[in-house]
Amino acid sequence: MPRSLIFGNGEMLATFDKNLEMRDFYFPYVGMEDHTDYGSKHNVGIWVEGKGMKWFSDPSWEISPRYKKETMVGDSVLINKELGLEVRSEDQVHPVENILLRRFFIKSSDGETKNVRVFFNHNLYIYGDKQKDTAFYEPYTNTVIHYRQTRYFLIGGGTNKPTECATGTKGGKYASALRRMEDLRSCGISSYSVGKSEFQGKEGTWKDAEDGELQRNPIEQGSVDSTVAVYCTVAPKKETEVNMWLCAGKKLGTVLNLHETVLKETPERLHRNCSNYWESWVNKTNIDFGSLDEELINLYKRSLLLIRMHANNNGAIIAAADSDIMAFNRDTYTYMWPRDGALVSLALDHAGYTEVTRRFFHFCANVQTADGYLFHKYNPDQSLGSSWHPWYKDGEPQLPIQEDETALVLYALWQHFQKIQDFEFLQEMWETSAKNAAKFLSGFREESTGLPLMSYDPWEEHRGIFSYTTACTIAGLNAGAEIAKALGHNKHADNFERSADEMRQAMLDHLFDEKENRFVKYIKREHGETTERDLTIDASICILWKLGVLGVDDPRMVSTMDQLRETLTVHTEVGGIARYTDDYYHSVVKPSREVPGNPWILTTLWLAQWDILNAKKKGDLESARKALEWTKKYASGTGILAEQLNPLTGEPLSVAPLTWSHATYVETVLMFLEKEKELTK
Repeated sequence: MPRSLIFGNGEMLATFDKNLEMRDFYFPYVGMEDHTDYGSKHNVGIWVEGKGMKWFSDPSWEISPRYKKETMVGDSVLINKELGLEVRSEDQVHPVENILLRRFFIKSSDGETKNVRVFFNHNLYIYGDKQKDTAFYEPYTNTVIHYRQTRYFLIGGGTNKPTECATGTKGGKYASALRRMEDLRSCGISSYSVGKSEFQGKEGTWKDAEDGELQRNPIEQGSVDSTVAVYCTVAPKKETEVNMWLCAGKKLGTVLNLHETVLKETPERLHRNCSNYWESWVNKTNIDFGSLDEELINLYKRSLLLIRMHANNNGAIIAAADSDIMAFNRDTYTYMWPRDGALVSLALDHAGYTEVTRRFFHFCANVQTADGYLFHKYNPDQSLGSSWHPWYKDGEPQLPIQEDETALVLYALWQHFQKIQDFEFLQEMWETSAKNAAKFLSGFREESTGLPLMSYDPWEEHRGIFSYTTACTIAGLNAGAEIAKALGHNKHADNFERSADEMRQAMLDHLFDEKENRFVKYIKREHGETTERDLTIDASICILWKLGVLGVDDPRMVSTMDQLRETLTVHTEVGGIARYTDDYYHSVVKPSREVPGNPWILTTLWLAQWDILNAKKKGDLESARKALEWTKKYASGTGILAEQLNPLTGEPLSVAPLTWSHATYVETVLMFLEKEKELTK
């Protein structure tokens, strides 16, 4: 199920489905330690006296997930005619503090005043599994706390129209907490229960809530969950406010202090702080959006915000936080691919968010090997990610890398420097990573031709010498030469430049097929001879002109792109551009001439970028505008872009959101605006 809303701050990330129930909860890294099991959720429901309980997953709810414009704050609407309720849900993660705050504004829709109980279940998988956990009711703060080792999660709440005061001790620290909550006119949570879940046939304490009452068991260990309730009175016309907050930390004292922060600041102030922060962040650059309409502009800003949600404060930019991809391969996209991160960084730098990308380059420098290359992918804590690239195959050892990942980081670093002109940062990067990366690219070549040695392609399916990878390596070597020149290392600059020139010529000699008049996907070479030649038309070849290795007016490039457009266009009502012919990844129909593969957001936008670069008059930009409008059409109602689409229905496939998709949209919008301005002069 694609994610409808995500909220985060670079350490904590929460994702919600279309029913506004939490499906992923990451801490202390974005994309690492999902404290919700794949396929599980944290149930939320409302009980009304005389009418019973309706969990948000019940079909009687009409739910419209939404964000507040230009913020990372939810503004969703839930209607249940059977219960006679209308609910506004304002969800958020504080931009600085590790606090998930859910605010429900409830009113009666049938003219009757009623007693209402809101239930929040938390079925946590601390450290990603369900063992050795403890959950307990803490009476002095009137909260429930889950913990294991150095992970603590505190759940509190309250309302401004309580029907019954909160349970628990009324003296000492608790009484002080109540006084601090006078602005909310709240007595905190009204009831709770802690129990076993998913063990010996027990489903969890959420089942206990279905009759509107909780057993108030105060502690449990092992495989546990908890449910808290807030009792309130709901009347017509005027809204009743119900709050729930989830605080995360590595120590008990940390979550208790965060709870105190909520009480002192109040949910209303925290809400304003979150809204104001993200609205300021996404509007920090003064962009003239030219002729683009409001919906395209809103998607641009939403894309920037969603990219930031996937960027760890330590620099790791993860590909996607949607854990449902586990159904495909028992693994996720919650890794930092250096390639994806570099391409996302290029878009962020272009948009003016260099402070985010600087951290990314530090991350890459920290994980780069002593020999100068980067591995397949990394966890957000800088450890190696999972991989299917073998170290040994066909009786020979091989380096299990995609060379473009090293090359693109080097290329992106030079582009970053051109934006910020920070020589001291560039010098630091030269010593810690750039010099060795460029040396590796220069040395990891076939001696007789100057081509790169074999590595894996960007789609991670084949090993060979790719037009795509060769172009990335040329661009990386040229970037290394420019960095060396800027810092006065002329000998290094000459060596890297010479390697790039030799490789470019080798690319033209070996990877351009004269008969087909286009660049091939890849070749394989053994013992100085080409043993395999793959003529598959592949959208990744766009990288040749995207990185400036060949100009858009080069006839070889023009012919390649003409064939690419003709062959990879999806001829259904959905349209779009496939990755390559006969692409079976997440396919829903057998690939054919009409449907060569599923349409991808990023490949469709690459064709739009080609049209932008080739535009000679304003009218030439219409095809690119249509591609932007196509992207908006197939975004979710909350502005989330998937990796790819069902070619028959347009429904999202694979992960959603995909950070790379959003970055490509940002990049395409900026290119469109720059070209439109140029053609207006």
